[in-house]
Amino acid sequence: MRTLLLALCLASTHLLIEAPLSAQMVEESLAQDPGPLDFIQGDSYEQWILQSLAGDALVGIAAGGHLVPRLADRWQVRQDGSILFHLRTDARYQDGSQVRAEDVIWTVQQLLQHPQASPTKRAILEGASVGSDQGRPWIRSPRPPGRLLLELARVPIAQKGHPEGGSGPFAFRKEPGAWVFTRRDHFLQPRIDGIRFRLLADPAGVMTALEKGWLSIGAPATRRQSEAPPTHRLVTQPMHAQLVVWSRVGVEPLRQLEHWRKDAFPSHLLGQNARPSRGLWPETLGFQPRSIDVSTSPSPDHGTLRLLYGAGEASVEKLLLALRERARRDGIDLQITPVEQGLLTERLQKSDFQLACSMVVFDPHPWAVLEYMEPRGPMNFTGWRHPQLAGLLSRIRQPGDPAWLDLQTLWAREPAALPLLDFQSVIWVDKRLEVEPSPMGLYLHTPGAAGWQWRL
Repeated sequence: MRTLLLALCLASTHLLIEAPLSAQMVEESLAQDPGPLDFIQGDSYEQWILQSLAGDALVGIAAGGHLVPRLADRWQVRQDGSILFHLRTDARYQDGSQVRAEDVIWTVQQLLQHPQASPTKRAILEGASVGSDQGRPWIRSPRPPGRLLLELARVPIAQKGHPEGGSGPFAFRKEPGAWVFTRRDHFLQPRIDGIRFRLLADPAGVMTALEKGWLSIGAPATRRQSEAPPTHRLVTQPMHAQLVVWSRVGVEPLRQLEHWRKDAFPSHLLGQNARPSRGLWPETLGFQPRSIDVSTSPSPDHGTLRLLYGAGEASVEKLLLALRERARRDGIDLQITPVEQGLLTERLQKSDFQLACSMVVFDPHPWAVLEYMEPRGPMNFTGWRHPQLAGLLSRIRQPGDPAWLDLQTLWAREPAALPLLDFQSVIWVDKRLEVEPSPMGLYLHTPGAAGWQWRL
């Protein structure tokens, strides 16, 4: 799960004009400054894209959602529950040094111990231990090995002592106003020369850049999605992404939202990007739609509800304004309040809100929903807990186990969060550029951008 509420920073299109499209360099834009590349502390959506290009995890996830080798060419689950990884001998950092067990150990220990480490990665490694056996790293975790392996695809391995050092298919360098990634000699054998990102937060500026051919890839305005210019084609990809509301004031506000989401959003606001959610957990992860259990005791009615969301998110604001109008029809005053992204994150983590809204991207496996429920889960912003949770989790070893249905029933009785919308990515891509869509987007699966190529 990654929150995608973006604090937008304005940038002008003259930067794109000064650097026309190279024959082999892919031109992209970022909605906000991702900050320095940091495999330990970096946790924003933009930072995850940078890390996916410049770094490698022990394992990868293919576009179809199955596990594939990455830094480790093979692995084995041992009798003590630990996973032993056999590292590639051709995996190297930018300075030429080989990726070794000591890099894996250092990265895991930093993520567990550093006070500003990525909350997402720390949650994945909660309770884990790490070591080496004859030069091969191993990781042991309270989580089932099947779950841990899938989640380790979200943990790129940094070079020991260098949180900015990655072994990925592209070498990173920061230029004035641009983040540039160039092809490396790498086991994924990238086919494009590289990718150049420029800061371009204004959606109108992105549209102008796309229409003039200054961007190879970009998200069109909702009302213009089907009007791709002659140089580009329309690409859609279902996403494990939802607009979610958390409640600190009981289940009744969520029950009201569940009713409103069916007809709150005009089609011109959604376009091809979204549709109202039908259940509590993403259908893209294999869950059947399940509503809130109406047998639960209702909380007192709230004539006024206060909802926080990330400032600068114009599209989210429009959706919430439509939701507010729908609430008024039922006599509810839904007060929506924009909050600077850093402050919103802080208030979420401190449970300092009545209702709070965020866009969420789930990892591509069913265990991702447990982040709502586990005591220290990165999406458990309300302190949700239940005495039956531990017993149910002990019965889940793989997707499809019967205990998943019992777990979904448990959550439906008293959920702390409700999705309003399910999203899919709608982008324009240069017709000369071959990419592979996936529910994780264009970048976060294996091989990701390393598998792109220009048509001759």
